Amino acid sequence: MSFTEWPPTEVLIPSLPNDVALNILARVPRQFHPVLSAVSKPIRSAVSSPHFFTLRSLLNVTETLLYLKVRAFRGIYEYDHWFAVHRNPNPTNNNLLKFAPVPRIPIENELRFSAYVAVGPKVYVIGGEYLINSERDREPSSDVWILDCRSHTWERGPSMRSPRNFPSAAVVDGKIYAVGGSSRSRLWAEVLDPAVGRWEYIPCPLDGTYPEVFKFKLVDGNISIWLTSSFASDPKGFRLDTTTKTWEVFETEFSSNTNICVVDGVSYTSFGNNVGKIERFDERIGVWKELKGVEEGKPEYVYGDVQTLINLDGRLVVVFAEMRFEDTTDLKMGMGKAGLWCAEIDVTENGDGDWWGRVHWSEKVLLLPEVTWETPDVFAFFYISERLLVSL
Repeated sequence: MSFTEWPPTEVLIPSLPNDVALNILARVPRQFHPVLSAVSKPIRSAVSSPHFFTLRSLLNVTETLLYLKVRAFRGIYEYDHWFAVHRNPNPTNNNLLKFAPVPRIPIENELRFSAYVAVGPKVYVIGGEYLINSERDREPSSDVWILDCRSHTWERGPSMRSPRNFPSAAVVDGKIYAVGGSSRSRLWAEVLDPAVGRWEYIPCPLDGTYPEVFKFKLVDGNISIWLTSSFASDPKGFRLDTTTKTWEVFETEFSSNTNICVVDGVSYTSFGNNVGKIERFDERIGVWKELKGVEEGKPEYVYGDVQTLINLDGRLVVVFAEMRFEDTTDLKMGMGKAGLWCAEIDVTENGDGDWWGRVHWSEKVLLLPEVTWETPDVFAFFYISERLLVSL
């Protein structure tokens, strides 16, 4: 059976018609698909077909899955590492989540500083810069790479009209918006409709200047940016009207805290330098209160800015990087090992108005070799990561 053949003609489950077998297979959670793929070649072809995931959508069994892109700073690894995060079919107390490696982008040169978004079952890697030789010369990229999470295969997407290094990106109503990272003011922002496959430009809100994006985020489903330029040192806020593709000035206090996660209608946040702490917003009194208990058992040396909160299937999940040193000598020399962790947190109220988090730790995603730096620095190497929620 070919990848595109649908419905399949080869027998999937003996003694069952294929339409019945497909309805059974489509209801199997995504975390068990690798097991299904190992049963037979016809089933492996079926569960990797786009039509199979269309059937899952029709049956209303689509799942939201977490994909992680991780990278180590300071050149420890030259390429990104991708993982699909599943719930472990046979969980233990310290291993509730499973990290399945995903193939890297099939390119020779290192690509970094891209933007990442997810639309349906696909992840888009937008722009960035290539390191093109041993001298690490840099070349801004207009390339778009697409990861089809149904089959874990990469393909080239429609190139942008302008190269973009360090762009920002977001998805609104199924369209991808790429902002900044280009020195060409007229092509300062672009929008892609994946169904059409062509980028269209959006003019810069500060005509005739080359502003830097100080902060970029979605606010109530709208793209909002704060810009700085040589003419204005204080960030200036703009909101994009996606219908007219024009920018509107808006007055709002700039907030650097964008790591807010909503689970069951409740807001949670973590602060980069407040290592290990998570706060829950108490609507009854209008204040943020610390979620107690989440620091128990957490590694001592954590690079706080990497700590990120995620809503995964209605559960609060924290992703963070750690550094581990064998002794004080390693600590002083900046020599140690780094790893990435995920943890699920069960939140309960103790009856006195305090909220507690019971933490279920995962195993490390990746553990780096020991590295010694010339300048002692406890944060000399660490992970950065991108978190993408994909519908499958």
